[in-house]
Amino acid sequence: MKSSMAVMKKEIDGFSKKEEAWVKKVGELTRRHEIEMNDLKKSFEADKLKLKADREALDVQKKAFDEEKEGLKASVAQATGDNQWLIEQGFHQVVTYILHSNEFNSALGEVYTKLLNYGKHLGLIAGFKLHESGQALEQSPMFRPDASGVFKDSVQQMERLTYPYVSEVSSCFGKPLSILQGLKPARLNETVCAEVLDSLSKKRSRSGDSEETYSENADVSKEASLEGLAVGGDEGPKSKKAKKAKKGKGDGSGASKPLADV
Repeated sequence: MKSSMAVMKKEIDGFSKKEEAWVKKVGELTRRHEIEMNDLKKSFEADKLKLKADREALDVQKKAFDEEKEGLKASVAQATGDNQWLIEQGFHQVVTYILHSNEFNSALGEVYTKLLNYGKHLGLIAGFKLHESGQALEQSPMFRPDASGVFKDSVQQMERLTYPYVSEVSSCFGKPLSILQGLKPARLNETVCAEVLDSLSKKRSRSGDSEETYSENADVSKEASLEGLAVGGDEGPKSKKAKKAKKGKGDGSGASKPLADV
């Protein structure tokens, strides 16, 4: 009996020790679990904060991207509009301004003057008059064998000219289009230019218009420019012809009429 009790007591003590060991082990596991859970919780909170920061940074980048996208859209629209104006109106404006500028028409006036002074028209008139009077052609001040060379030299000189307005147009690269749009050569005939450019604008807006619209206005503007040239003085060629015709009528001579017609 005593031996049985001793065995049972020994077993109970063994169970108690095992229980204490299990309790201790469970406590250690519990503490370790709590530590791990705290670490996981801290890591989760840190990851959550990092994710929030990344999301906020992504929102900032998205906003910046959207702003840049809108800016690019505006830039593309501006570039498209500038390109459209340059193709549809800009080239016309630059060429029109050159054709009606003083720097071009002064050079053209020199050629036009020499065309009249050294050309065949006045030379033929003088030749007919000398022939009618029985004089030799060499006696006429219009007898100029070198006239062709003088006129060709004048034309070549004009072809080699450089125009300040063209240089100013070339310097507009990289600048706002408004600078080119407002750029004008010195002493520009703005009235004629406005009429020509307005005619071109109407022609573009009316697809059914014929080419006559531009041709008629171009002829008018060209005639107005030539009339304004100082050819051999302050008077244009048409005013000189009118004066000659008036003078011929006043003299009543029949010989001057066919010469004027020549």
